Amino acid sequence: MKYEDLKPGLPVRVATDHKSGYGGRGGIVLNVGTFHLISGEYRTGALVDIGENGLLVVAAEDLEIVDIDPPDLGWEEFDI
Repeated sequence: MKYEDLKPGLPVRVATDHKSGYGGRGGIVLNVGTFHLISGEYRTGALVDIGENGLLVVAAEDLEIVDIDPPDLGWEEFDI
């Protein structure tokens, strides 16, 4: 996908052969931009929450948009 198409809240899936080892996992884009990693390098892409301990910074080329089912009745999303 293109960097310009990334936006917070977008449901995505990480490419199956991604070098992080988390390929094929789905998640939600939290933020988009250039991130300074602990290793000292800078990486441009999306900060993705995959529902595990830690967040991934993934380049746009390594993501694909996925459809997710809406939550069950009675559930609602809100900002904390």
